[in-house]
Amino acid sequence: MDNTLPRWARVAGIVGFAVPVFGFVPMHVPWLLGIPWLAHRASFDDWYHGRAHGTEGYHAVLGLPAGALYLGVLIVLAVLGGILALGLTSEWGRIYPRWVPFLRGRRVPPWFPLTPAVLGSLLLIGYSLTLPFQFPRAIAQASTDDPFTLAGAFVGLPILLAWTVALPVAGWSYYRRTRVTAGP
Repeated sequence: MDNTLPRWARVAGIVGFAVPVFGFVPMHVPWLLGIPWLAHRASFDDWYHGRAHGTEGYHAVLGLPAGALYLGVLIVLAVLGGILALGLTSEWGRIYPRWVPFLRGRRVPPWFPLTPAVLGSLLLIGYSLTLPFQFPRAIAQASTDDPFTLAGAFVGLPILLAWTVALPVAGWSYYRRTRVTAGP
């Protein structure tokens, strides 16, 4: 098992944490709170309250409008994904830290962080591969009927692409450091 962490892996872990936590989350928190920042107010309100743009039929759950519930789930997943990326390149991603009851000091099974890293990477890569088709169409069909303006896309796109690269790179570094190699 190789215990060294190359610089590229450390950068991937930091970027994989910082991009969703300090890029994605701050962009989406105003929307979660019902503030149409970088969005068209009227169509955003319809989307947020489950009246249009894919949220029809979704009603308030626990008093949260459909858009808020959707954004809340996305924000939680982004934070967890950021923590995952950081853990893939940190010692606490290989050995449970002392604050984890019953497991402290034990080795983290490699499949435990690698499974969400692979699944998340596949989702990010798969979605990113659709962007060359989606983005030109979004520019050509931009209107106030779409709640999220092109400004939102231009801010969100670099965040998504950076995360799409960082998470699989951090996962690859973790795999390389934790794989069991046959002896001589």
